[in-house]
Amino acid sequence: MLNGKGNNSQTMTIKVTPDRSKEINKLGLPREITVRFVRVLLDTGEYEVLVTNLLDEHNYPTEDFKEIYYLRWGIETFFGTLKGRLDLENFSGKTAESVYQDFYAMIYLSGLESIFTEDINCQLYEKKVKNKQQVNRAVSFNAIKNCAFEILYSDDDDDEIINRLNKLFLTNVVSTRENRKVPRNKKSARHLLNHLKRKRKICF
Repeated sequence: MLNGKGNNSQTMTIKVTPDRSKEINKLGLPREITVRFVRVLLDTGEYEVLVTNLLDEHNYPTEDFKEIYYLRWGIETFFGTLKGRLDLENFSGKTAESVYQDFYAMIYLSGLESIFTEDINCQLYEKKVKNKQQVNRAVSFNAIKNCAFEILYSDDDDDEIINRLNKLFLTNVVSTRENRKVPRNKKSARHLLNHLKRKRKICF
């Protein structure tokens, strides 16, 4: 479908391969699922193929999926923030309990970051500058991580901590450009591995 040939919407039933049957039966999962592949043409001229369980083409027309995909993009970028910026997949343990703990702690702290930066981002948005500004999230996530226990458990005045954070956020901003489109630069697997192991800066 990625080469633009065939129908833009195709329904397919995917069955379990024989070598996975035993594992699937043990987990009590279905042996087959029916999904719909929907092809959308991006503004860049590239095709994107989406997989969905919205099988009814009458109720969910193919032409609506580009808009739906765009509306969901904020969720996708949040997952990217969790995995990239916050290094969610670098778990502190190997048990299911430790994975749950890390995940919920990360979600909680990202919520705190949103609360503490909301007013500052509103102030920055009102500034008369060429490009709109927002708080540098690498700075805000790192600061809130280091202040989390102080905020939640300390007997110190919370206002003092929050004022300190606000000053930090106001002096660490990044510019945003509306409707900016950056062409995709596909990297090789070797390049990505080198970046993840040696170059990527983790703030969490």
